[in-house]
Amino acid sequence: MFVKPFRHLRSWLIAAALGGMSWSAAAEAQAGEDPVEIMERAFKRPDGDHAVKKVKLTMKDKAGHERQRELQMLDLDFNEGTRRLIFFEAPADVRNVGLLTYDYDTGQKDDDQWLYLPSLRRSTRILSNKKSDAFMGSDFSYSDMTKDDPSQYELELREASVKVGDEECWVIEERPKNEKYKEETGYVKKLVWVSKSKLLTVQVKGWLTQGQKLKYIKLEDLQQVDGIWTAMRLTARTVQNDTMLSETVLSVLEAGYGKSGVTAEQFTQGRLERGL
Repeated sequence: MFVKPFRHLRSWLIAAALGGMSWSAAAEAQAGEDPVEIMERAFKRPDGDHAVKKVKLTMKDKAGHERQRELQMLDLDFNEGTRRLIFFEAPADVRNVGLLTYDYDTGQKDDDQWLYLPSLRRSTRILSNKKSDAFMGSDFSYSDMTKDDPSQYELELREASVKVGDEECWVIEERPKNEKYKEETGYVKKLVWVSKSKLLTVQVKGWLTQGQKLKYIKLEDLQQVDGIWTAMRLTARTVQNDTMLSETVLSVLEAGYGKSGVTAEQFTQGRLERGL
């Protein structure tokens, strides 16, 4: 259940969160209680390669009105990080809208993102100061679709042992080291709950830079898919003055890793602009 009210994806969160290799209890002992070491281990955790996912987004506004979207996602590791290609499949009015991301492991290099809108018939690069904007009206931002580099944060261990469901967690506070990263991510600070057994983020509470809002995400229904820990459900809520403004539920309908059909040729602007 949500902690008052409750919040959040940067490896998909969504990224931080849709996958993680199976880890033994030794991971907890190795990481100890140094927040930098914990977050570095979580950041470097294998999260699956040549990945294919089908996802449903359910978006709810303050009045309770719902909209649904179906997406296809492809992930591929490369020398500097991870590439991700997302296409909207349904409904018809958003079909072929796409997002291409080059998520670099080092925070010293800005991630590259391109958005394709069929109505414009071309893709446009998303500027750094726009990456905190909402992704297609959801509670996830463009920045949430990439992984947070722990070297870009001041880190503090706030709780050494807290339970989230069945997961024993560390609670770590993250504060961006500079204004540029704060503007790009859209967060003044975050509290991150990291599973000790899986080194996987299972919960985040974020203080947004705009509107005195909070953003909460919870990652649930953790399953091993092809040996990779995968959160099959992510719920993100945006809250202001204890009132929920909106909610997005991301449900993974299908997931697979090690798929030979996922190749580097698919992660280009040209492929993005061809649609499904």
